[in-house]
Parts: sequence; structure tokens; C-alpha cells
Amino acid sequence: MKKGIKFDNETMELIRIFNSTTGVETLDCVILSEPDGSERIIYMISRQDIQKALGKNGINVKKLKEKLNKNIDLLVFSEDLQRFIKYLLYPARVLKIEEQTKPDGRRIIMVDVHPEDKGLAIGKNGRTINKANIFVKRHFPIDSVIINTKT
Repeated sequence: MKKGIKFDNETMELIRIFNSTTGVETLDCVILSEPDGSERIIYMISRQDIQKALGKNGINVKKLKEKLNKNIDLLVFSEDLQRFIKYLLYPARVLKIEEQTKPDGRRIIMVDVHPEDKGLAIGKNGRTINKANIFVKRHFPIDSVIINTKT
């Protein structure tokens, strides 16, 4: 887990349950509220652990979903910001990622996606772009991620 990120007791317990169920170390964990009032737990793991975390036929994620009664997402981390953004926005086809520094010092990531994939990149009720902003801000010195389409 990244230094500097503080977890409350609930999140620490969710991490413990994930680690013991999958045998995989959690790098980060965020609980997001859904528009329907439910919660989604996003566990961030390293790329080499994805198959182990999923388990055969996704059994580990199914067990976690039943045990916690919450939707579960797995997110792969990369120290390479561009690769990490592609992981966050998948399956949207990312065409270009450009970092900009605004006059006030804010660092913005402009992501161009295929026009047909804008909905995927933003997600239902903004779920995907919200997730991207949360995780990018937690792991990189970036203030926001903005989606564009190129024609």
C-alpha cells in the first residue's frame, strides 16, 4: 500500500478480507457510493496478481461479492501514468494522453478517446471518470482527468 494514504477501520477490514480471500496484496481500496444507494468496492492490485485475485472462473470476486454484499471491481496499478489511465478507462480506446499545467499550477490530464468510446470512458452516471480522478489523484501529483473525443 502507498505511503501517505490513510484508511479508516472499515476499509482496513475490507482489505484484510480481500487479502485473505485471494492471497493477493491490496495496493489501494476505495468504497464508492452508487446512484442506487449501493456501494462498490474497488481494490487496486499489481498486474501480475490479476489472475490470482480473480481466481478460477472469477470465483474469488464472486465469494467477495457474496460475503460483503457489495459490487467488487479490480483495478490494475501501473507506475506509468499513461498506462494507469488506460487501465482505468478500459475498454475505452485511448488515442492520446497529454498533461497540461494550468497558470494556477493545477496539473490536468487531457485524455482523447475514440468518439464511439466517450460513453465508456465517462461511464454510467460518470462512474468511470470519477474512479479515474480518485485513483489518479491518490497516486500521482495530478489534479484532474478530463475526457475529450477526437474525430
